[in-house]
Amino acid sequence: MTERIREIWTTLNRSIFVGDRYEKNLRNIATTGLIIAVLGLVMTLINAAQGQYVMALTCFFILLAGAVSRVFAARFRNREAAVVSAAVIVVAVLTYDVLYADNGFAFIWTLLVPLSMCYMFSVRMGALATAYFQLLFIVIFYTPLRAFVAPHYAEIVMNRFPVLYFFHGLLVLYVMYQYHRSVLFEIDYAARLNDEVARQTAVAEERSHKIEQMSFQAIQTLAHAIDAKDPYTKGHSTRVSEYSVMIAQALGWPKERVDDLRCAALMHDIGKIGVPDSILNNPSRLTDVEYDIIKSHTTMGGDILHGRVSIDIAEDVAVSHHERYDGQGYPRGLKGEEISEEARIAAIADAFDAMSSNRVYRKACDVEHIRRELIEGRGRQFDPHFVDVFINLWDLGMLDDIMRRESAEDEGSLEASSALLQEVVEAFASQGAADDIDITTGILSRGAGETAIAQRMRQEPGCFVFFDMDNLKKINDTNGHNAGDRALRLMGDTLARNGEGCVCCRLGGDEFLLFIPSVDEGAAEAQVRRIIDDFEAEKAKDVEIAPASLSAGLVMCTPADTFAQAYAMADKALYHVKQNGKDGYSFYSQSSEASGNATMDIRKLVDAIRNSGSYEGALDVEYRQFAKLYEFIGNLEKRFRHPFKLIMITLQTSGGGAPHAEELEKAMYYMEQSIRQTIRNVDVITRYNRQQFLIILLGADPEGVRIAVDRIFRGYYKMNGSGAFSPSYAVADLEGPASARREDGQ
Repeated sequence: MTERIREIWTTLNRSIFVGDRYEKNLRNIATTGLIIAVLGLVMTLINAAQGQYVMALTCFFILLAGAVSRVFAARFRNREAAVVSAAVIVVAVLTYDVLYADNGFAFIWTLLVPLSMCYMFSVRMGALATAYFQLLFIVIFYTPLRAFVAPHYAEIVMNRFPVLYFFHGLLVLYVMYQYHRSVLFEIDYAARLNDEVARQTAVAEERSHKIEQMSFQAIQTLAHAIDAKDPYTKGHSTRVSEYSVMIAQALGWPKERVDDLRCAALMHDIGKIGVPDSILNNPSRLTDVEYDIIKSHTTMGGDILHGRVSIDIAEDVAVSHHERYDGQGYPRGLKGEEISEEARIAAIADAFDAMSSNRVYRKACDVEHIRRELIEGRGRQFDPHFVDVFINLWDLGMLDDIMRRESAEDEGSLEASSALLQEVVEAFASQGAADDIDITTGILSRGAGETAIAQRMRQEPGCFVFFDMDNLKKINDTNGHNAGDRALRLMGDTLARNGEGCVCCRLGGDEFLLFIPSVDEGAAEAQVRRIIDDFEAEKAKDVEIAPASLSAGLVMCTPADTFAQAYAMADKALYHVKQNGKDGYSFYSQSSEASGNATMDIRKLVDAIRNSGSYEGALDVEYRQFAKLYEFIGNLEKRFRHPFKLIMITLQTSGGGAPHAEELEKAMYYMEQSIRQTIRNVDVITRYNRQQFLIILLGADPEGVRIAVDRIFRGYYKMNGSGAFSPSYAVADLEGPASARREDGQ
């Protein structure tokens, strides 16, 4: 029992008026004080008018209690003083009224004490005040003092009111105690919730900080990758970023805006990813076409960043950092304040670093020349205010550390950033998400498959196989895409069925990869042969996919070989198979890379065309195709005496790495569009394989061929603007001896 009482008293000792509740209670006390003061004033005037001066005096004290309480609560914001002063005055006045008022009504006011004291002040004060009046009623109604107040109260009131007051007070105190406990529970719960929110916020802020660091390092890695396309621009993006930050800080920009500019400036040249290395690293004067391609890195950068980064200004800086203050820049010819401040700053930093660094086409400019260019560019190329700030920073020596920075620091940053990025990639790859499975074939998708094969290659030697399903397009066109999907599914099932212990995946389209671990060349050949035979046997059961066949390029590799190297060699072996007719396989060998290989390929092709025999019988084609053939034959007849030229155009990876199927298809599409826009109606075009086109030019001499191919390549570069694939071509005379020559497209 003692413990229960102690618990109750401890609970009552805790105030519920904390935080927002304290402020709300102060406002309630001030409002209540005003109401009591007004009530006291009214009652004072009424009693005075009736000649009841004693009652008028007590009502005046009620007015005084309300006024004092309001002043302490509203003016001084002192809750304790407001509560104590009001409570003392009210208890004293009510005590006087109970004892001396002769109207027999004063005791009724005491019924308001328990609830008002508990709610407005505290349950503990309400309990004390209720106990005081309970004791007062017992003393004056149940003791000899009864005779003193008997003239003022009815007999029934004196007999029963103390009992009524006891139960009334007990009920109010119980209810208010439960209310007090519930409020304390809410306060404790809110405190725990706030503590948990604070803890989770701290964890989130720590993670956010780590993510920001990781994102910035990833951006640095990307910037280094861009700069690495040109060995003379190593560290260029980092220096431009730091120069830009120094200008922004000198201008008094807030930290958040400076940080956004730091990242945006790091990515200002991201569009150069799409510029061929042969143009970026060309030490001689660029042609108009090449210069247009160089300038396109601004718009390509904007396209790359559009909607893909959280820093809104990054896209604008990538697009606008070559705009000029006088409106003579590119790509949009913006002028003055039409150019964002971030882009104007990046333009100064970019130009300064370009002039102060060695480039493939010139040495770094001297200090006097750089200063002169900056000053002469005020108001023309550069924002005059920003360039003045930059020159002042230069004069103060604040740029010296950046200019003297050793390349070793950049290399160290690149290595650290690359390592971090690799960890992130491997972490995501290890999660085994549902996207790792190709829906159509049921085997690994490209990303998961390439990662798995690369990891397996690092662990043990084996055979890297590049499969290509021939005639998939023909199946789709003839029998619909459902038939094509069945052919792809059959390929996936065949690889899974015959690839126990191996890693296989679908690259995309009709291309597949297979890694056979720990085998020699003979075993690898036997397994590939089994896969091809199994595929041939199963496809015979479905007449709609009968045209499908498999070609494969194989290369034996060791853990020292990278995935990109194995991919490139297997692709070349597959290319060799395609040159000599589809449906087969071949191992990679160094001899297939000889410079005369393209000439031999086109000779074989010419021989194949000559030896293909004649065609007899009706040709079953659609009407549109018939109309085109009719028109073509008519044109051919008119020009029959003119010579024929066969041109083979090939797209090859610029850096020698593995071609991405989607990127290759995009490049082939642009090449096809360029060819169609260039050749005449009487000429013929066909896509020979995944990386080659054949063109028959009628009545063209060698100079005409050169002009046509030059136009085709120019159109391709304008449309594609990507350095992933470089075109080359070879020419053969169809009507003459089977001789050929090869020309590089760059």
